[in-house]
Amino acid sequence: MAAKIKFTKQYKPMGFGDRDDRGSVEAHVRAKEHAKEMRQLKTRMKELEAEDARMRGGILTRVMRFFSSKHGTR
Repeated sequence: MAAKIKFTKQYKPMGFGDRDDRGSVEAHVRAKEHAKEMRQLKTRMKELEAEDARMRGGILTRVMRFFSSKHGTR
């Protein structure tokens, strides 16, 4: 008989509706792996967004520098 494990909110997968598999150790391990993958994905997305913002910020800074030097403002 499969050991029953109570899910914490953090590890509960989204489509977790199988009644037979609900409390099994395998389901718990799968849910933990899924949560880990999602955290890694979110972290990577944040890194990419920050990198993109830096790139755009760098371009805007260069454009502002160019125009301010050309027109003597700043």
